[in-house]
Parts: sequence; structure tokens; C-alpha cells
Amino acid sequence: MPYFSIFELLPGPPSEISIVDVGAMPDSGGDRYERLLASGRARVIGFEPQADQLERLRREAGDARAYFPYFLGDGKPGTFHRCRYPGCSSLFRPDPGVIDRFSGIDASLPEGNFTVIGTEQVETTRLDDVPELEGCDFLLVDTQGSELDVLRGGVRALERTAVVEMEVEFVPLYEGQPLFAEIDLFMRERGFLLHKLIDISGRPFRPFADSNPAMPMSQLLWADAVYVKDFTRFGDLDSSLLLKVVAILHETYASVDLAGAALRAYDTREGASLWESYIERVVADMKNFNFQFINVKNWI
Repeated sequence: MPYFSIFELLPGPPSEISIVDVGAMPDSGGDRYERLLASGRARVIGFEPQADQLERLRREAGDARAYFPYFLGDGKPGTFHRCRYPGCSSLFRPDPGVIDRFSGIDASLPEGNFTVIGTEQVETTRLDDVPELEGCDFLLVDTQGSELDVLRGGVRALERTAVVEMEVEFVPLYEGQPLFAEIDLFMRERGFLLHKLIDISGRPFRPFADSNPAMPMSQLLWADAVYVKDFTRFGDLDSSLLLKVVAILHETYASVDLAGAALRAYDTREGASLWESYIERVVADMKNFNFQFINVKNWI
């Protein structure tokens, strides 16, 4: 049984939540924000430059989704490296010297997911320059190494963004790509704190391998990092943004403790008493939450 919706408690809906999905290629696991969309309180604007993947997205999109073919980045020309598996394609070139050390991934063999099958010269667009973008409350970025370029091109959008989720690498799978430490510094300088790492992934060094070729053994390679506006400064956020922090954290990540802290800051600002009601409801519904402080991605 799913846990209760935060929208049952909020004092009327917050203004519509704008979800911006950069690198929106369809995933077999579904979208992280499905509960928000199902509530009818959110809309998605997505970006996917690969024509076949964009066609799939548009074919399956409902009224609350719109997709565009921009290569988001720093606004400069770039080279797009098209890989055998579309999800590994990137504005950065895969590095066989790193990738080929691990079981389950390959950048040299013809059947390797990271094997480059073609390149294309492209013009990138800064997120802040996208004419269709009217707001960004919840930003998701998965661009295989160019996440920091996307963030740098969206500094104005980040000022009003409540939550950011992006893929980060701890080992340079792509030549010259920024790693987690650089992204974390950038985000902290802009008023965000790391909330959690989810879908943590790795691979065994060769020749070790599991019967499941995607199962890690000991080496951390990448994860999805979730950033939230600095909780020590929730009191500086306006009421609308605080409610969006609450809604996104509750509906997407079941992060009820941090959502509760944001709701308490809202109560202080508005002279309300929602926080106590929220805690009571969470405690009563505790068995239906799947709390995950950390998790390894399930590849089965």
C-alpha cells in the first residue's frame, strides 16, 4: 500500500511544480517523479537530443509533459559521441583506458555499451537561454559527464530551484569530465546541500565478475546525487518554495524528516501548525514508507 500523499495535508496546492528533466531518455525503471505527476500538481519539460529517444518520449507523453531536442550545456559548440547504447552517449568521449578495467562495461569491443559508433558536431544551449522554460522547481540532470556544464548554464534557474537530482561519477569514465567533488563544490556555493546518494553503482575490476554482469563488488563508480536548498537557511525561503521542497521530498524520496523540517519553517513563517499534523500522519503511516538512507541500484 503506498504511503499517503502530502497534498492531503497542504493548505491548498502550491503553485504547479515545474519539473525539468535534462537527458530524459526513457528508463525501464520509470521516472522518479511519477507520484508528483499523478497528483496533478506538476508538469514536466524534458530535453533529449537523440532523435529516436525523443520520438519515444513524445509518443508516450501525456498532457503534463513536453519534450525538446536541445543539447543542453555551456552554450558553446561541442562534439556529441554517439555510443552503441544510447544512454552512454555524451558530449564527453568515453575513456576506454578506465572503462575497460571493469567487468560488465566496455568501450572498445563492438558490442560495448560505451563503444563510440559515431560523432556529431552540435551547438549546445544554456538552460537559462531555453525559451520554453518558464520555471524550474525540481531539476533532474543525467547527461553522462556534462552535468556541471548544464548547471553552469542554468545559474538563474537554480536560484528558484528547490531540489536537484543528477548523476555524478566518482571515477572519470569520460575524458576530462568533472567528478562529484567539483559538482558538490558548485552546488554548495549556490546554496544547496547534499541530501543523499541513491542508486549507487559500481563494477568489479576484471577478471572478477558476478553472474549478474552489472553487479558491483567493491568499486564505487557513479550514483544519483540529490541536493536540497540548505536546511540551515530554510527560514530565508519564501512560503511557496518551502511547500515545493516539502512536496518534492515527501512524494519523490519519502524523506519525511527533511520534509518535516521544511514544513516547520513554513509554519514559523506563516503562523501555521502543519508540522505537528504531518508528524502524526507519518508516524501513523510508518509501515508504508520505504526509507532508504543509501541503496545500491537494483540491476536485476
